[in-house]
Amino acid sequence: MRAATNSEIKTALIVLGGPNNNDGSLSVIAKSRCQRAYQIYQANPSVKVLCTGGFGAHFNTTNHAHGEYTKSYLIELGIPESAFLPVALSRFTFEDVLLTKPILIAEHITAAILVSSEFHIARVHYVFSHVQPNLELTLVSAKTPLSEIKLAQLYAHERQAMQREEANVLKLLSA
Repeated sequence: MRAATNSEIKTALIVLGGPNNNDGSLSVIAKSRCQRAYQIYQANPSVKVLCTGGFGAHFNTTNHAHGEYTKSYLIELGIPESAFLPVALSRFTFEDVLLTKPILIAEHITAAILVSSEFHIARVHYVFSHVQPNLELTLVSAKTPLSEIKLAQLYAHERQAMQREEANVLKLLSA
């Protein structure tokens, strides 16, 4: 089997989900990720776009998947509907990685541009690089328009969540 050349590399732009409100409107966290993803798409219009996010008490209690709200917002920004892959109906970061994997494999995607918030990107990188080690990763952080106090709380949450992710990765890899 020969190695893929650059012209054969298929890339996905993966937009990690964030919270939305009870009416389906996206939070500033989710919007900032989408806006950053749109900028990346404009520079790379051949990528396929994969949105993550299903349902969960802490981020989406509506009757529509969070990833569908994200997709709709990205279409409003100007990404054509034909650019999208199926939504990964995940509930949390570790599931983002698990549920994107079969979609990427089915589409023969070998590289991914991961878009998430600056406070979340280290955890995203850790989990994706361990669970999908053959995927060529590019990390892109979206700047979150929140106060320093709120961002500090989110970074503290990420430190705690990283411990859980390390345990999840270890469990998955030892199975």
